[in-house]
Amino acid sequence: MSLSAITFLYPAMLAGLMVLPIVWLLIRSAPRAPKNVIFPAARLLRGLKSQRRDIQRAPIWQTILRCLILTLLIIAAARPVMNRNDFARNEGALLIIADNGWESAANWSQYRVALQQIANQARFDLRTIYVARTAPEAAGASTWKLPELVGPVSPHDTENLIDRLHPRPWNSDYAALSDLISENPEMNNAIGSILWLTDNMDGPGKSALATDLQDIAPITVISPTRTDRIAITSLTRSRTGMVVSIAHDRNENPRTINLLARGERGSVLLRHTAELAANSDQSEIAIFLPSDIANAIQAVGVEGIESAATMYQTGARWQQRRVGVIVSSGDSPGVLSDQYFFLDRAISPYADVTYAPLGQLLDRKVDILVATGPISGLGSQFEALERWVNDGGMLVRFAGDSSTDIGNEFLPVTLRLGNRDFGGSMSWEKPKRLLDFPDNSPFYGIAIPGDITVNRQLLAEPDPDILSKTWARLTDGTPLITSATRNSGRIVLFHVTPWADWSNLPMSGLFVELWQKILPLASPSNNSDAELSTSLPPQAVLDGFGQTHQPDAVILPVRAPLPPPNPRHPPGIYGENGQAVALNLGPSLGNVANTVNWPSGVSVRQITRHDQVDLAALCLLGALLLLLCDALILLAIHHVTLRRNRRSNAFTSILMVIGITGMTSAILMGSSGSSHAASLQEAALQPRLAYLKTGVAPVDRLSQAGMTGLTEYLRRRSAADLNTVDGIDPETDELSFYPLIYWPLVDGQAAFSERARERLNRYLNNGGMILIDSRDREVQPARLRRLLAGLEVPLLDRAPGDHILFRSFYLLDHAYGRFSAPLWLDARPNQRLDGVASVLFGGNDWASAWMIPEGRDEIRSEDIAPRQREMAVRFGINLVMYALTGSYKGDQVHLPAILERLGR
Repeated sequence: MSLSAITFLYPAMLAGLMVLPIVWLLIRSAPRAPKNVIFPAARLLRGLKSQRRDIQRAPIWQTILRCLILTLLIIAAARPVMNRNDFARNEGALLIIADNGWESAANWSQYRVALQQIANQARFDLRTIYVARTAPEAAGASTWKLPELVGPVSPHDTENLIDRLHPRPWNSDYAALSDLISENPEMNNAIGSILWLTDNMDGPGKSALATDLQDIAPITVISPTRTDRIAITSLTRSRTGMVVSIAHDRNENPRTINLLARGERGSVLLRHTAELAANSDQSEIAIFLPSDIANAIQAVGVEGIESAATMYQTGARWQQRRVGVIVSSGDSPGVLSDQYFFLDRAISPYADVTYAPLGQLLDRKVDILVATGPISGLGSQFEALERWVNDGGMLVRFAGDSSTDIGNEFLPVTLRLGNRDFGGSMSWEKPKRLLDFPDNSPFYGIAIPGDITVNRQLLAEPDPDILSKTWARLTDGTPLITSATRNSGRIVLFHVTPWADWSNLPMSGLFVELWQKILPLASPSNNSDAELSTSLPPQAVLDGFGQTHQPDAVILPVRAPLPPPNPRHPPGIYGENGQAVALNLGPSLGNVANTVNWPSGVSVRQITRHDQVDLAALCLLGALLLLLCDALILLAIHHVTLRRNRRSNAFTSILMVIGITGMTSAILMGSSGSSHAASLQEAALQPRLAYLKTGVAPVDRLSQAGMTGLTEYLRRRSAADLNTVDGIDPETDELSFYPLIYWPLVDGQAAFSERARERLNRYLNNGGMILIDSRDREVQPARLRRLLAGLEVPLLDRAPGDHILFRSFYLLDHAYGRFSAPLWLDARPNQRLDGVASVLFGGNDWASAWMIPEGRDEIRSEDIAPRQREMAVRFGINLVMYALTGSYKGDQVHLPAILERLGR
């Protein structure tokens, strides 16, 4: 510790140190109390005369000790503070702008530290606080807006707000915040300083907002120490695996990151170390993977950076399709390599291609069938092929050679007899080129090279719906590629051959791009964006940290074209099964590498981990301890004299020492006692959950994180607005304020004392509820009986599936947690307590499933599947509702019998 870290809030009080020399002289010159010495031989002194009077000065140790006491008192009056965070000048109210858009998630732990430090400084300076957030929230039926400004509030209320503040998985709206602040002139007049917690990434309206705020008060930008900005912008399949596109800030040196590919239930399939390019804002990372592993990938993220921008979900279109090319049973490999060369080169990098007769391909349940010319073996497999297409298969057909007819079955349009020849010796027409793809085509937006020509084509009859079936057409308007749905399936027809005799399209790069758009359409429900006319409901969405959770009621279905992530459509998976569409944040971000240019006059500083400590209380405590030492030393020196002649004075001194000791003890216990009283007052005003302290630090941290996460889930999904979680000790703490106490069992846990058992019995008899968690799937009655010895615990029985606990909010059938062990509760609950169980016992490690992972937890997030975590959260919400409201939903459990009795 260096003295430079200490700041005096009232430095003028240090002038009192100038009186120390005077005090020193006074103490040294003042005579000590005279002693009465009994000396009977007084006649020996007869005739003696004294010419001077000796003065006995105070000893040097006493002088130094008392000067040191005075020094400590003067320093305490100057109010010393260690690691003072001078975020802003000490005048007026504080406006805190908390940047809680997607970019804040990666550094959110640092933001929380800075917010705590600001609130702590405001408490020292006796300043009020206003809080503004930059990320919009859902409002109304289908819109969103910025949340209202909070304030003026006290630093204590600000800390409660900090616990509820979280990053959002969408962009900040700085322009809306500028308008919102300008609409509050009363606040603008009261603000003396503005503190803006944000990084150095630019955003629309960010510099303009800073310019507008300078007209109100000085601005201090508080930025995190880590400046890396990373977002996954795309994820594509390749011939050998996949390619990850990453947008990042520029750096002179290459950086290394780890990519995590996750499969079903969040399991880690791959950890790949990649390098970000130097002096660039884009990096392409190729990962070699077998097709079966690539197909199992459901999300790719960046290890160590928890953000919605670093989590890219795949959806149903990611799955590599199995393509079957229909061939005759007698075709040789040499013939296949000649006829299907261009087709194979276009499809094989992105799909598994199989060449086999029609019957074998149908048995293998391929996703796409490709027929070049007439369908070989159609006679015996007609019904099987028709059933396969109607059930969702995709049939892609090509024209045959000039001597064959492809038939009239399984076509999207009606064909004219023969074919149309443009460049032959008997034709006056020149080869045709392609027009731009129409907007109803999945190829819409693909650039068409100017050298693509068509010499011959199959001509379609001009049916009334020919335009809606046309995906590509020539310059004269005739169709080149047509498509039509058949029940759940689809038929696509190329009006040219897959080799280069009718057109040079198969040998061009455009042919590859067309197949890249066709392959994802193989799933029957996985239509192109242009055909995504139905609304897709949300199935699972991401929060600001990139963690999956169940959607809330404010989240709306999506339609094509997919919108950028917003409060009504956060990133996640929308739709079901084959129609599961992934809405990702990364592709909508275009400013990851841009750095903001702050206006002149804006002060920028980084977040530090040093907490502000008030040393005045330590100085006062030191002065009291030294004063006690002075009294004890004097008492020891004069012990003999006090015992003989000053018994009354000794008694008085002893009382003084006892008083000083009691006062010192009161000072030592004052802070803890006052905080405990404040805690009781807060607990009485606002309910909160609690956990039983075990004395094992990792278990207590896990319990606190789990109950805090459950409190946050309750706030998001219900009207239960609980305060922060408390850790309690039944030996010393009052339990009646807590509706639910979580008790994790640990090895070697001692039994309760008599006082603790009395408090717990009173808590249970008055309607309290305790959830006992063995955390190991094992329910050992003997172990529980030993720990609960002396407690009035009723007989426990296994919870039935129709218990009110499983119906209080969500409809459940089990007490889900990290594990799925049974739940035990009161077999015959007390009717005086409305029949509510007071003791629940299980081993599902609920705290691990309820906590919101933040990277430092003892339980890794991949140990718990997202679905299992969601069901555990639902059980936790049911449990708290059951503890708060009792059996008010008991009638719903018996609703069928009640309706039957009423005759309805």
